[in-house]
Amino acid sequence: MKSFCVKAPAKINLFLHIVGKKEIGYHLIEGLFVFANISNFLEIKVGEKDFRYDNSTVEFINSELKVSHKYNTVMKAVNLLLRYAPARTKVMIKVVKNIPIAAGLGSGSSDAGAVIRTLGKLWEVNRSILSEIALSVGADVPASIDNKPVLVRGIGEELCPIKKLSLPTNVVLIKPKKKFLSTPEVFSRYTGDFSKPIEWNDDSEKDLLKLLKETKNDLQEIAIGLVPEIKDVILALESQEGSMLSRMSGSGVACFGIFDSEENAKVAAMNIREKQPEWWVCDTQLII
Repeated sequence: MKSFCVKAPAKINLFLHIVGKKEIGYHLIEGLFVFANISNFLEIKVGEKDFRYDNSTVEFINSELKVSHKYNTVMKAVNLLLRYAPARTKVMIKVVKNIPIAAGLGSGSSDAGAVIRTLGKLWEVNRSILSEIALSVGADVPASIDNKPVLVRGIGEELCPIKKLSLPTNVVLIKPKKKFLSTPEVFSRYTGDFSKPIEWNDDSEKDLLKLLKETKNDLQEIAIGLVPEIKDVILALESQEGSMLSRMSGSGVACFGIFDSEENAKVAAMNIREKQPEWWVCDTQLII
């Protein structure tokens, strides 16, 4: 039996624009995805089936919500990849959850991306096939295979890697305790005008913070209407010394704050923990 221990880092949407909608109902997005050092950890074991243990399995540790073992992103990815594995192959996965789920931080998407990356390499699956599998699992999964800064368009399948992330890497992540949002529900409530796509070129990367301040998260106001505490989180981040940009990530409920120094980020996290002990607060670094 082969065994792999891999990381699945948190995904942060620095901005998220809704730029259109397909006839089949999927929204077209434009967003900048980055990844942080806080990660889930996956232990992936690959072996041969026997008559006693015939099915592939997945187990979740530390999950805030009960996760369906049959329909979660990890199991979807495994089942789609098994068709490219040797006959009688089984996969057993244990996921230690450190990233909150249903929070806009890509906890499930990053798990699936790690599985696709690991098993795809093991079984020498073509990258284009891996990308198709990833998109069929979830819109954020294609970007989560490599865990590198990337501009995402379409329904998640159009990826434009960022050459250099000219941005402070010190971030604070916050999620109100026992608050969750369903991505399909949040998207279904979007009835506003579509955002105009930004003009992205090499100059965009040179002053990324300036560009980000001209963007937004089109789902933020909808999410605040469902979970008003999100606004309190953003205000708490904005009020801290060294705060440069704060907004909600993805479809919520988690928010991020970018800080000008590691020291200010750590102090901000400590201050917020003291005032809001019920919130999940994490100071970390972006992966560049």
